Amino acid sequence: MYDVIIIGGGPCGLSTGLALQEKGLSYVIIEKEAIVNSIVNCPLHMTFYSTSDRLEIGNIPFLSQDVRPTRTELLKYYRLVTERQEINIKCYQKVNSISKNSESFIAEAIDRNGNNITYEAKTLVIATGIFDTPRQLGVRGDNLPKVSHYYTEGHLYYGQHVTVVGGKNSAIEAAIDLYRNGAQVTLVHRGETVLEGIKPSLLLDMRNLLKKGRIDFYPNSSIANIDETTIQINSPEGMVTLQNDYVFSLIGYQPNISMLQSIGINTNLTSLVPSFNSETYESNIENVFLSGVVTGGITNKVYIEDGRFHGMKIANAIEQRLSNVKSR
Repeated sequence: MYDVIIIGGGPCGLSTGLALQEKGLSYVIIEKEAIVNSIVNCPLHMTFYSTSDRLEIGNIPFLSQDVRPTRTELLKYYRLVTERQEINIKCYQKVNSISKNSESFIAEAIDRNGNNITYEAKTLVIATGIFDTPRQLGVRGDNLPKVSHYYTEGHLYYGQHVTVVGGKNSAIEAAIDLYRNGAQVTLVHRGETVLEGIKPSLLLDMRNLLKKGRIDFYPNSSIANIDETTIQINSPEGMVTLQNDYVFSLIGYQPNISMLQSIGINTNLTSLVPSFNSETYESNIENVFLSGVVTGGITNKVYIEDGRFHGMKIANAIEQRLSNVKSR
């Protein structure tokens, strides 16, 4: 029996564990992949736009070579924090169900060897983020093996016809890297331009590549169909069919609302923002708290920079709640 079960081992789940640890509360973090798996799925040579101090957790300094850290540096930092602070995390265990009895929550998990593991706690924190549930294109062929929702590196796509769908930082970064690695790149975006709202470090490169025609750009367009060798695009000029070997659909992610709904948490069906108290981060279900990016739904308004502070507010609320129970 723990005081708290935390589901999700990203930066915000880890920071929540550290805050509980500081309060002397017992906890376990259950993570279905590796620690900070959302960062694992970032491009291999990515440099984050956030400065290193804004990615720190548990008041533990993070010093990177430059002001803005690389993916490799950030992964190393979170590994070191986990090890040195002895964070109680169980990786590669997927929570399949959550139930509640009169006094506690029971999480049923399964590890990668198929073993069933049961955890029980008085309170529950959901810190699952959004990056494990990519938004779908919703067209025929979007489940083909050549379609991916994560981008790591461009070398594998040298000489290949690659379509990138999206207009935000992840899509622009992928399109530029693919071009630099010798791919023939097509960029499809439902908006009029991709030159607004992206990182300054990407803006100049993308503007030059578009101006010189090095990347084929279809604005105000959407994907109509994908098959093994081609892709069809709905463009203002009509339907366009292009040769295609791979598709990167980088149009965003969303919370796993099925888990939230399974335990009764109310969720806005448009924004997918769950119901919670902004002071304590307790959901509409008593003793169930929400931490990190999951609180923002699909609004893209919550990041590691602010989500890392949710843990302390949650720890304060749980400490108060448990002390009240013990005093009765």
